[in-house]
Amino acid sequence: MATSIAQYPTGARLHDKVCIVTGSSSGLGRAIAFAFAAQGTHLVVCVDLKSVPKSDFMAEEAGTPTDQVICRRYGENKAIFVRTDVTIGTEMESLVQTAVKVGGRLDVYVIIFKMSGRRSKPNDS
Repeated sequence: MATSIAQYPTGARLHDKVCIVTGSSSGLGRAIAFAFAAQGTHLVVCVDLKSVPKSDFMAEEAGTPTDQVICRRYGENKAIFVRTDVTIGTEMESLVQTAVKVGGRLDVYVIIFKMSGRRSKPNDS
């Protein structure tokens, strides 16, 4: 059973929309996924390499995957997790196909990811 959570006052722009949010296991991506769900989205497709949060954002639910928190707050089938490496084109294509298959369409796509590794310095020669 969904609990009552305050809605953000942005109108109905996201009501019944199907949204993909990459990087949703922690940080900004997690916050966006929660905000979208609070707006009454039909489905939030939570995307990351791992479903378990990497940070203490929303500490009371820090160890719970984003999709599970959304389903607990807003109702079953309001979110799913799809493991995807956003640097691999075929995985991104599969992600979109999954969103359309489960949600019936795709309305919003938010891409957030952290680049890891060192940045190369320009060659001075």
